[in-house]
Amino acid sequence: MELYTKQSKTMKKIFLIILIWMVPAILFAQTEVEGNVPEKTTSLKKLPFGPSVVGVFDGRSPCQGMAKELQITVSPECFKIKWRLILYQDSVTKAPTTYHFEGIVYRNPAREGKWAIIRGTKDRPNAIVYQLDPDKPEKSIYILKGDDNVLFFLDRNRNLMPGDENFAYTFNRTRP
Repeated sequence: MELYTKQSKTMKKIFLIILIWMVPAILFAQTEVEGNVPEKTTSLKKLPFGPSVVGVFDGRSPCQGMAKELQITVSPECFKIKWRLILYQDSVTKAPTTYHFEGIVYRNPAREGKWAIIRGTKDRPNAIVYQLDPDKPEKSIYILKGDDNVLFFLDRNRNLMPGDENFAYTFNRTRP
C-alpha cells in the first residue's frame, strides 16, 4: 500500500510539473489565423485598388522555363523573372476586363490585354483558371486560382509548372 501511495504522489508531482510547463506554452502560443494574409508591397510604385481591381499579384519564377513557355528569348544567364500581374474587372458586374502584366521580360512596355475565367485543368476539371488573351489562343497564358491570395502559372496544356529549389511558378497577392 505504501508503494502505491509513493507512486501516486510521484505521478501527481510529474503531472503538476507538466501542467506548470504547459500553461505558459498554451497562453503564449501563436494563434491560428484563417487563410493566408497578403504581404504589403515593398514597391515604390503606387498600387491600384478599388472595385475595378481584382488584385495585384507578385511572383518570381525560374527564367529559362518561363521563357520557353512564353516563347520568348532570354540570355543564358537569366536566372529568375520577377512578375507583377494586375487583374481588372467591371466594377458593377465583376466580369473580367483587362490585365497588366509586367516583369523583366515585359519591362517596356508591359504586356496588356483582356482576360477571361475558364474552368478546368487536366487533373481538376472544376478548377478556376484565368486565361490571359483568350482572343489570341497562340499567346494565351493560363493561371490557376489557388485561392484569393495565390495564383499558379500553368503550361499551355494547363498543367502545373514545377518550380525549383529557388523559385516557384506562383503569384502572391500584394496589398497597397
